[in-house]
Amino acid sequence: MEPSSFDPSLPSIRLLQTWIREQKILSLELSDGRRLIGVLIWQDQHCLALQPSDSDDPVLISRAAMLLIRPLPRGL
Repeated sequence: MEPSSFDPSLPSIRLLQTWIREQKILSLELSDGRRLIGVLIWQDQHCLALQPSDSDDPVLISRAAMLLIRPLPRGL
């Protein structure tokens, strides 16, 4: 298997898939210091698509640009 291939058996991939199904509100901290809040709508081996809470348009985020992903309590 190529290192860049998408492996759904990995725990991190499975957890993100659960958060996508549950439409969890997530906080993503990026390597440039920015923090994005929204709901993940899909993922692939290169990017995540985040629907920000303050925008109608999704944002594509490179996996390499992310430092931290954590769920937020509902209502924030």
